[in-house]
This record gives sequence, C-alpha cells and structure tokens, in this order.
Amino acid sequence: MYSPPPDPDTEQRMRAHHARATKVLEVRTDPGGEFWGWAGRTLGAPARTADGARAWLRLVSAPRDKASGKL
Repeated sequence: MYSPPPDPDTEQRMRAHHARATKVLEVRTDPGGEFWGWAGRTLGAPARTADGARAWLRLVSAPRDKASGKL
C-alpha cells in the first residue's frame, strides 16, 4: 500500500473518477477502505454490488501511449 500522489490535482482527479465509477457500475465502496498504488497510478477499494456481493473497484491511470501496456 502506498500514499496518495504528491500532486493534489492528481489525487483529486483520481478520487473524482473513482467516485464516478462507483455510480456508473452501481457499486458502493466501504468507507475508509481506499488503497493507493505506486506513484498514485492506481486507486482501489473494497466494494459491494447492488445485490451485496463483494467486489474490488480499481481505477488505473496511465499515459495514453501506455494505456494498453504493462504498468
């Protein structure tokens, strides 16, 4: 587990997109359960689907030219 990215704009952007993904995918994340990846490139959290099944929601941010490559 890592700390949030040092750039506040990146941290805010990642959190906003993660929150948006919860709405689009109709899941809810557990409060206080966020986990940052290396250099703030990923943000994940335990989640629950609409029917209560356990899940994990992970957002990955990468430069456009590496979007389909290995992180």
